[in-house]
Amino acid sequence: MVAIPATAGVLEDEFSFLEENELFVQFMDACRNEGNASKAEALRTQMLADERDLVSTIRSATVLARLYTELPKPDYEKAKVLLAQAEELLAGFEPDSFPFLILGAEIDSIHYLIPPKNIGKGIKSNSKIQKAYKQYPDQVSSLLMKANSLLYAPSFAGGDVHEALDIYLRLLEEGKDLLLPWDMASLYSGIGVSCIKLKKWELAHDYLLAAKALYDFDPAIDAHLNTMKEHL
Repeated sequence: MVAIPATAGVLEDEFSFLEENELFVQFMDACRNEGNASKAEALRTQMLADERDLVSTIRSATVLARLYTELPKPDYEKAKVLLAQAEELLAGFEPDSFPFLILGAEIDSIHYLIPPKNIGKGIKSNSKIQKAYKQYPDQVSSLLMKANSLLYAPSFAGGDVHEALDIYLRLLEEGKDLLLPWDMASLYSGIGVSCIKLKKWELAHDYLLAAKALYDFDPAIDAHLNTMKEHL
């Protein structure tokens, strides 16, 4: 595995304040645990009426947009509307600032999920992730998104499951008390998928179940668990 650089600093999370927003936490539970789009819409409307924080406004739009792509009957039009709103609000941040890069990468990555897949959006998302990882190497979101890009990209496009796992394990070791619940779920999921790629089936199963214990609604995890049954 690729070693974590000796110059790596202390982990930070510029988005940690989101956990203090009770409505945002409830919103994330509606999306990630229940997969309930109508409940999430109502909570988001209430949240936006109470305050207009750019990070929570944009992130709630992207999370809900992603949910609309994952439902048994996806609603891509609603996802597109939310992403368009998020893109417009992104102009409120300085270009190349941490929120601009991370939130912009999330917007582009969800655009890429909407058929037909927009390759340009995928490239833009990856470019923002690389820049965030280079400029903000100790931010939790930079590390998570970099690891995810390494995990899911094909090898010819720079994918490297071993390097991805190194980053995940650094987050697990140094950030367990720092990561927000939804980031911890993403971390466990990433480690689980890494283990699948490395054919470590029992570890993969354990980490994917740990992710579902935090947030139950994740069709991708369900699909991985189903395909792994023959290996356990």
